[in-house]
Amino acid sequence: MNFLFSSIGKKIQVAISGILLLIFLVFHLFNNLVLFAGHDSFNQMVGFLESIKPLIRIMEAGLLMIILIHTVNAIKLTYSNRTLQNGKYKKDNSEASSLNSRTMAISGTVILIFIFIHLGYIWLTYQTHNFYEGETYYDVLLRNEIGYLNHTPTAIFYIISIFLIGFHLRHGYHSSLKTLGFLESKAFPLYLIGFVFWGLIPAAFIAIVLSIQIGFIN
Repeated sequence: MNFLFSSIGKKIQVAISGILLLIFLVFHLFNNLVLFAGHDSFNQMVGFLESIKPLIRIMEAGLLMIILIHTVNAIKLTYSNRTLQNGKYKKDNSEASSLNSRTMAISGTVILIFIFIHLGYIWLTYQTHNFYEGETYYDVLLRNEIGYLNHTPTAIFYIISIFLIGFHLRHGYHSSLKTLGFLESKAFPLYLIGFVFWGLIPAAFIAIVLSIQIGFIN
């Protein structure tokens, strides 16, 4: 038990919880991509999730726990690193990795704000069924109101947040592999696969938001 609260133990918790959040991100993207299939397909998909609500509730509770574990341990490690290094991050071998490392706390904070806004509007509307007359799950996402994807200022904030998620994932993914004992060579396949997570997946989420903004999804 003491090992879990040691510096290495916290790093392992951050690494494992981060990988689990990556897996959730993939499933969340697949769900959102159904928007391209149209109104009926998306509503059917959400309707199916509603039909297994008890299981979804368990998964949501698990997701919340994972986010808490990741966030709390990341904050503790950041504080410890700042204390040991007199408020400075230890620089990595490259300028890019150094920038990613030094901005992890900032990007992580913006991402948390983004998650709370996302949950506070879209997720909460779905859970409370606070729909306008004749409105469906598909229509909720496309509301032209603050917090929803057809609202341009909200869309801009979402795109910036998603970009920061990719920025955050780039350093986090590589750090997780190192923490879990994988090879550090950037040519190692798992590092190359990382581009899917920090590059392609955020790009796909941004494409969805832009498609709504230009009316391709309507």
